[in-house]
Amino acid sequence: MSTAPDHVMTITTRGEFNLKLPRVSPNPSTDNLIRQPVTISMRGNYAQNCEPAPPYEAFAFLYSRTMAVDFCRQALPAYQHLALRGVPLGSLLLDVCCGSGQWARELTRLGYRVTGLDASPAMIRLARETAPSARFLVADARNFRFVNSFSGVISAFNSLSHASSAEQLLQIFRNVRCALTREAAFVFDLSMEEAYLSNWRGRFSSRSGELTFTLEPSYDPVSRIAQNQIRIANRNGESASDTAFTISQHCYSEDEIRHALRQADFHDVESFDAENDLAIAGERGRLFFRCR
Repeated sequence: MSTAPDHVMTITTRGEFNLKLPRVSPNPSTDNLIRQPVTISMRGNYAQNCEPAPPYEAFAFLYSRTMAVDFCRQALPAYQHLALRGVPLGSLLLDVCCGSGQWARELTRLGYRVTGLDASPAMIRLARETAPSARFLVADARNFRFVNSFSGVISAFNSLSHASSAEQLLQIFRNVRCALTREAAFVFDLSMEEAYLSNWRGRFSSRSGELTFTLEPSYDPVSRIAQNQIRIANRNGESASDTAFTISQHCYSEDEIRHALRQADFHDVESFDAENDLAIAGERGRLFFRCR
């Protein structure tokens, strides 16, 4: 799962939704978790295109403890190889669509100074707890602006697929190009259609404490839109509540991505197959791009 540059989604909730989430903070001495409760409530009917709402807060927490952790562990060596070779320790790095902060945490542990941006306040709150040494901003990837500030930029875990049009993707690439210092690299990964056709089906569930989420992915090859139907169940003692929402992604071809990168003034563009070139198991159809 990824975090979106704009995080626009359709959320439908009926009845009363009461959610108590743990606030997670790292303990520097033991790296265990310290938890304090955060309560979020929503009543009535809610169905519209909007910025992240309370149900997404629950998903942000579950995402941060499951999918985000797993992919970061798998793909970190690839990002180190592609993005960090020759970049001096202490350099400034930018994490676009940083999600819940797993990448920023690893990069700061390696000795880099990291800024992360994401449009979701829920993700940014988690990121600040996950990687307290990094700097985080609630910002839209389509609209942010830094000028020649960073020695490297990453955007991990298919995050840029949430750009809903080629024009939005181009705008993000232009913003990244402006943020990079001369000769610095932009590294990101995206799922190609092969990945959506082979992986986006079935039903998956995960649980953390009182929260359970069920994920039903689907892909339409005509529209090239992938959707995650997400249902969250909260079983808190004698009370129970459920909520459901959909997060969409757009499938871009390698040619479309390369064309947008050229338009954004990236001239040296390389692509790497996750399984065949980077030895990341189970990631058929995912490409990593490195561009300058």
